[in-house]
Amino acid sequence: MAYSKQFRGYNIDEVNEDIESLTTELEEKEHEIDDLHKQIEALKEENNKLISQNTITEKTNEEIARLALKEASDLITKAKKNANMILKESMEYVRGLDKEVNGFKDDAIDFRAEVVNLSKELIDTIDKSEIFSLIKEDENTKTETGLE
Repeated sequence: MAYSKQFRGYNIDEVNEDIESLTTELEEKEHEIDDLHKQIEALKEENNKLISQNTITEKTNEEIARLALKEASDLITKAKKNANMILKESMEYVRGLDKEVNGFKDDAIDFRAEVVNLSKELIDTIDKSEIFSLIKEDENTKTETGLE
């Protein structure tokens, strides 16, 4: 800003133009500063909203995780109870089968004993029958006479 010199100092019109230009530039800068302050306030509000949303999101995620963990724990407990119930029913079924198998074993032993008794009775009956006596006599006779 160099001003031309006149009779009593600098050229007033040039100085006034510069002052007017600087005043206009200063007003523009003040508007820019006001706009930047407004942007800063808007960004602060947006930042606070984002922080609040983030906090809400974190709390929501924690609650979801807590509920999921509780539900998983409940499912595991229920599954264990069901498994124990199935195991108990299976054991009862196996015990029933074991009793049946033991009953079949006892029946088989009894049946064998009956067959042995019936066989002995049948052999005794055959041995006491007249035909068998005749067959034995015939065999004894052959043995004694040497006809065999």
